[in-house]
Amino acid sequence: MKKDARRILKIAKKIVKKETYKKLKKIKDEEELKKTAQYSIIASLEKEHYSIEKEIKELESRMKDVFFAKSKSLLIPSKISHFKVGFEKEEFYKLSKLLNDVKKELENIKNV
Repeated sequence: MKKDARRILKIAKKIVKKETYKKLKKIKDEEELKKTAQYSIIASLEKEHYSIEKEIKELESRMKDVFFAKSKSLLIPSKISHFKVGFEKEEFYKLSKLLNDVKKELENIKNV
């Protein structure tokens, strides 16, 4: 149990805000820590996805070609759901890579 909570806390360190991470570290109960960290990670990922979707809609309204970014962003909710199942580090890295790819694609679209 303790290893599981530590593993999830390491993932949380990479995505949640510093203030939230500090509060997570103060939690003494292992089960509470695990559940709270999982919730924080998912909330952060969904928040990033929402901001990406918002940016895509904004670029679409300016008649920019966002086909590739939009098609990649459609994969994000299913990747988040898949990550929720086991909170595995490998799945988190795949999801992070997908988010970064979409962000880079959006930056390229903005610069054109």
